[in-house]
Amino acid sequence: IVTNAKALAQALYERGINVLYEKKGFTESHMMIMDITKYGNGFEIEKRLEKANIIVNRNLLPYDIRSGRDYKAPGGVRIGVQELTHLGMKKSEMIEVADMMKKVIVDNEDSTKVAAQASELRKDFQKVQYCFSSEHGAYEYVKIR
Repeated sequence: IVTNAKALAQALYERGINVLYEKKGFTESHMMIMDITKYGNGFEIEKRLEKANIIVNRNLLPYDIRSGRDYKAPGGVRIGVQELTHLGMKKSEMIEVADMMKKVIVDNEDSTKVAAQASELRKDFQKVQYCFSSEHGAYEYVKIR
């Protein structure tokens, strides 16, 4: 998970997105945070990425309040890679995700076109790989009793 988080953070950074803590290796966990004020606010970017089938959370940055931003439209977004990793995605897929995110955030491409690309990437990852059993589909309802 951490390897994938670092790979996604590095790829986003290389594509012009300001992923914070670059000098510290971006992250030591499943998530990273980006300052996206160059491209909009966290609320706008969150919604655009959601339409592209990429789920992130808007997130306050340490300096947002001083800059006049609040929790409704903060300067940051965060993303985690645990779900992608559980489904078996690796570094090459993290690079594809970064490319899709760049199209939405930096290039301002139509989110619905990117949504189709995200769905195409996701179709090959339907079984849980790194958690419990992969006997069932990742989102298949399993009746316990």
